Amino acid sequence: MSLRALLDLQLKNADEIRNLFYEEGFEVEDLPDKKHLFDKISRGNYELFVIKDPCSPSTSPAITKIKELDPRIEIICIRDRHDEEIAIEAIKSGATACFDESVSIMMLKDTIKKIKKVYDYRRKTHLIESALNEKYVFANIVSRSSAMLDILSLINRIAPYYRTMLITGDTGTGKELLAKAVHEVSPFSKEPFLAFNCSGFVETLIESELFGHVRGAFTGAVSDKKGLFEAAGAGTVLLDEIGTMPQSFQSHLLRVLQDGEFRRVGSAKPMKANCRVIAAAGTDLREKVEKGLFREDLYFRLAVVTIKLPPLNERKEDIPLLFRFFLNRLNKKIGKNVMGLSRPVQNLLMSYDWPGNIRELENVIERAVLVTTANFIRVEDLPPYIKMLKPQASTTLSLDDIEKNHIQRVLITAGNNKTKAASILGLSRRALLRRIRKYGLDKI
Repeated sequence: MSLRALLDLQLKNADEIRNLFYEEGFEVEDLPDKKHLFDKISRGNYELFVIKDPCSPSTSPAITKIKELDPRIEIICIRDRHDEEIAIEAIKSGATACFDESVSIMMLKDTIKKIKKVYDYRRKTHLIESALNEKYVFANIVSRSSAMLDILSLINRIAPYYRTMLITGDTGTGKELLAKAVHEVSPFSKEPFLAFNCSGFVETLIESELFGHVRGAFTGAVSDKKGLFEAAGAGTVLLDEIGTMPQSFQSHLLRVLQDGEFRRVGSAKPMKANCRVIAAAGTDLREKVEKGLFREDLYFRLAVVTIKLPPLNERKEDIPLLFRFFLNRLNKKIGKNVMGLSRPVQNLLMSYDWPGNIRELENVIERAVLVTTANFIRVEDLPPYIKMLKPQASTTLSLDDIEKNHIQRVLITAGNNKTKAASILGLSRRALLRRIRKYGLDKI
């Protein structure tokens, strides 16, 4: 795929620079004037922009704005005259290089070649990161945090055998999604997965929904109806908000879990319950047991396996993976091509505490994708309560840390094949092995 360049036609040597781009394999689009510059940048997907710098104080703010609209774009400024102070300001604002009009074509060519190498490196890094990201998606659950990876490992082990399970966690942490994941990796994944929210139902309605009823069992029962326990077959029934279940019905559920039988409302005929039952609670069921609001025997019957999902603010390392996952899904869903988030947006998302957890993050990303007019989500696309945050200070990594992280990613992508990893990294196998020992990566 060729790179795209935007060329300012106000440059005296625009024709020579255009030929340079062609020689290096760029597609070139001309910019006759700067009237619609920002609109072009926000929609154009350019890798490189060569701009005539009039040496005015307005130049640096323009460069800053361009980098906000597209953080990937590299900018070469060419000035009317030599002014070291303005050149430094342009570089600080995000320009890749800054020359005066006497710059030689060979120097420009060398700069363009270096920019091509940067993009080649970015492309390879993107492929590595994409491969890594796929490794962290499990049944639509996205995570690389140690706590979540332990949970996913656990459900993989128990999915073939469990009969009941309790999932707890704050609102928006993904309890239903985890329940679906358990179902999908079980041997009964082709059977139905049926979810029922216990909140807001009186006992008679819950009994009818879960166990079914026969015609004439109560006013309005004009025909026989299957309940969820029957309709699920050998699949899974999720009882969400189990802590809100009326106490008067809890004994009925306990009997089904103990004996494996139930009766439709209005019928004396026992029926077999073959399904697995997953209960989900956003509150501490133990506390409800202690207060006498939830049966202790039912709690222990449900909590044979208990999984507590951590809130998002305890697994912030997952936020970059999650917003990339949501962004890709939303682009496909609504037909947009938003390419990513600007650096200030990433800092704000990492600074926020996410009381609504993953559901809130997804909503924020969806809103931003809908309202943005640029290729990258900007701060102005975020809700006001996030925009007003003070971004957290970024952590500065040493060169050793950066090299270690990169080698680790490549090793995982290469399936720990040292020869293949060395080839990707541009190292000899012996040099790679020295670095593996140096950084303690032997156990990958």
